[in-house]
Amino acid sequence: MKSFIDDLNGFLGKSNQDTNLINFFVKNNFIKDEKDIKLSLYDEDGEWLDEHDLYIDSHSKGLSFIFTDEAFFLENSNKPLLGETLYLSTIFFYNEGVEGFSKYNLGLPFHLNFSMKIHDLIDLFGNPIFCGKSDEGILLSQKWSFKHLPYTLFVSYSFSGDIRYIALSIPDAN
Repeated sequence: MKSFIDDLNGFLGKSNQDTNLINFFVKNNFIKDEKDIKLSLYDEDGEWLDEHDLYIDSHSKGLSFIFTDEAFFLENSNKPLLGETLYLSTIFFYNEGVEGFSKYNLGLPFHLNFSMKIHDLIDLFGNPIFCGKSDEGILLSQKWSFKHLPYTLFVSYSFSGDIRYIALSIPDAN
C-alpha cells in the first residue's frame, strides 16, 4: 500500500486537470473543490495579473504547494499566460514554527527527518549541486538532483544548522 508521501511525490508534474490529484487534494482538505486549483487571470478590479504560480498552504499539516502555469512550466514564460492548466511544481514540508507552519509529520521524502544535520544529508546524497550561504558564510540551503527521479530536493537550514523545510521541485529550476 502506498504511503501519503508516495502519493504526494507521485503528483509532482501532474496538472490541475488530473482527477486523482484533485481527489487527493479534496480528500486531504487542501482545497474544497477543483475550482481552488485555478489561477486567477484578473484581480478584483478586473486588472490583468501577471502570475505564474498558485500557492496552496496547509499550515496545520506543515505543507504547502506551488502550482505553476503551463507556459512557465514548459519553459516558455514569455508566452501569454493561459491560466487554465497548472502543474504541481513544488511541495514544501515544514519543520515546527517555520513561517507559521506546524511540523509536517506524515513521513518525509527519502526517509529524512527534521533532526538530521547537514553532514547527514551529504553522507546520504553526496555533494549537492547548489549551496546557498549567508553573507557570513553560514550554509543556509542545499539542493540535490537525482538521475533516476524527475525532481530536485532542496533543504533550507536555520543559522544553527537545523532543517527549516524540505522541498521537492519539478522542473529543475537552476
